[in-house]
Amino acid sequence: VGHGGSVGYHDSVGMAGPARLCREFRASESCGKGTPCRSRAVRGVEVIDRLVAGQQTAANVVLLQDLCELMTDGSLCAMGGLTPMPVRSVLQHFPEDLDRSKGALR
Repeated sequence: VGHGGSVGYHDSVGMAGPARLCREFRASESCGKGTPCRSRAVRGVEVIDRLVAGQQTAANVVLLQDLCELMTDGSLCAMGGLTPMPVRSVLQHFPEDLDRSKGALR
């Protein structure tokens, strides 16, 4: 899980937290010139927070996937286009960590 670097986590760490942290970092580092970064990066953090809270898990996973696609396809720069990579990694490899009903969020 990452965006141009490698990060190691203990196997007791759920991936929802690191995905949120990567998204939050990218939102704070964005120049804000492109609409995808200006709005979608922040919305991604909000959606992950709702997932962690166990709110409408299925709908929020779909929304998160849509936000990732919009950022990848619509960003003006590489930073915006690569911002979804950590979240997409979690969705692909650790989907259970975004589903509170499965008890996997830590």
